[in-house]
Amino acid sequence: MGIAPGAGSTALVGVRLLDGRSPDAVEDGTLVVGGDGRIVAAGPSHAVDVPRDVARIDGAGWTLVPGLIDCHVHLTGAHEPLHDMVRMSATDYVVRALATGRAYLESGVTTIRDAGGAPAGVKRAFASGTMPGPRTQVSVQYLSQTGGHGDGWTESGTDLNGQLPPDLPSGICDGVDECRKVARAQIRAGADWLKVMATGGVYSVTDSPEAAQFTVEELTVFVEEAAAAGIRGVLAHAEGTRGILNALRAGVRSIEHGDLIDDEGIELMVARDVPLVPTYLIVEEMLHPDLVASGATPPWAVEKIHRMKDRQLGTFREAVGRGVRIAMGTDGTARSHLPTELSLMVDAGLDPFAALRAATTEAARLLDVDGEVGTLEPGKSADLVLVSGDPLAEPALWRDPARVALVLQAGRVVADRRDA
Repeated sequence: MGIAPGAGSTALVGVRLLDGRSPDAVEDGTLVVGGDGRIVAAGPSHAVDVPRDVARIDGAGWTLVPGLIDCHVHLTGAHEPLHDMVRMSATDYVVRALATGRAYLESGVTTIRDAGGAPAGVKRAFASGTMPGPRTQVSVQYLSQTGGHGDGWTESGTDLNGQLPPDLPSGICDGVDECRKVARAQIRAGADWLKVMATGGVYSVTDSPEAAQFTVEELTVFVEEAAAAGIRGVLAHAEGTRGILNALRAGVRSIEHGDLIDDEGIELMVARDVPLVPTYLIVEEMLHPDLVASGATPPWAVEKIHRMKDRQLGTFREAVGRGVRIAMGTDGTARSHLPTELSLMVDAGLDPFAALRAATTEAARLLDVDGEVGTLEPGKSADLVLVSGDPLAEPALWRDPARVALVLQAGRVVADRRDA
């Protein structure tokens, strides 16, 4: 295979290649990155010609996979007690988002979709190179009905959402006219997606995950406005059965969580090719003893989690068995090690290669970036992760940050732990 990689090129040689398309790895592979940060060649070492002047990285004993993609994060989020939350200013949240984005990138997650809370300026900072961070798509603010999962009102009358900055316009709305106006405000603020709360949730004080929120007519308005503006579409927080069905009938592009999806919901997802983003990491994190003891996960949330999590395992396995596409999402926040989700999806019943595809090819397809990232193919951006071991034989390796040995974004090394 002849190549013309150009100045500043790099070759990873002798690696096990898992290209995101096939579970059959190339055991002695070579991947060449051109000076423009794109993949020039990838395949068996005997078939790839590497010029002498190209810098080489010895990958013997390591596995190379595409950069991971997380379709559901919260850059400004954190698991923290209320008394810490109320001290945060808008500036504090932006600083947190920038630091969290860098941590995500260095963990091997090179592309993300923020599912609410991050202003578009964070995306621009990462894209410009001013700050290191993943390729980022944002939803700006959550869209919620009054009293819904995105409404910060509490029984005392205190609004935990506080005073929102201009680039995070309020997402609270009721009725089709208000929903249309609020959707347009998010789009004006730079949203790539509209994030709707189609059901209640675990952390919200005044509702339950089973409760349906927004009518089909209201949800349809969001889908219409996203299409009219030419943005990516609508993602729906949807845990309860009725809310999942409402969101699917309205035409959303992905279902987040999907805990109580039923037969009809599964049939609609398969028929309309709508992926499920299951988010197991957030459940594990919220039940961490330190967070429960500190009150960062309050008692009402603990009760809801225990009520939902076993049911979600059953519905997830049913959805997978019947052909629902799975895309990786974590609901990750500042303390999260996002690649852990691959291991958790395997624990929930997904085979290891399907979990890798969920975090690469399927996630890239959902975010409409499959022409740019998601597989190891010539012409695509060299977003790459080198891991210690074989993730198909040992999916638990994704839990250990030290096993993510080398991370490249567009051909540039952003984390190197090979000598750690």
